[in-house]
Amino acid sequence: MRAPIRLGSSQLAIVGSGVGTVLAVLWIAFMPQLEELYVRESVLPRIADRYGFQFGMVQVRRDGESYLSPGIVSVSPDGAFARMGVRAGDLPFAFHGNGAATIYHALLAAEHGRTTEFEVVNADDWSAGRDRAAFRTIRVEPQAIGR
Repeated sequence: MRAPIRLGSSQLAIVGSGVGTVLAVLWIAFMPQLEELYVRESVLPRIADRYGFQFGMVQVRRDGESYLSPGIVSVSPDGAFARMGVRAGDLPFAFHGNGAATIYHALLAAEHGRTTEFEVVNADDWSAGRDRAAFRTIRVEPQAIGR
């Protein structure tokens, strides 16, 4: 039987650095998607009543194709989202695909007294080819959410 491989302190440091680098790269690569999934599936459904909206899958039709995308399914007329100008069919977006997380971070900032914003595209306007009207910036001010 062969003896196990023994590493000296410098070899152990190199192996440890390599494993740490791989783990860091994986964290950087997948953390945004994990955060988006967590916010979309867990956080937004819990806070929806407080802000007057329902988050779910919204149907988008464009160029003869139809698909579902996560977005605002409904908005209560007297809720905070309605006061901000959010409409049913609004799809939050961000350059790295973390639209739901962008909404959540904007709401958190407003709860802490800061004015922020997030971007949406309205599925109905987009489907109808009204591209200019479809894209909007939603401004989130502390007083708009009841603070």
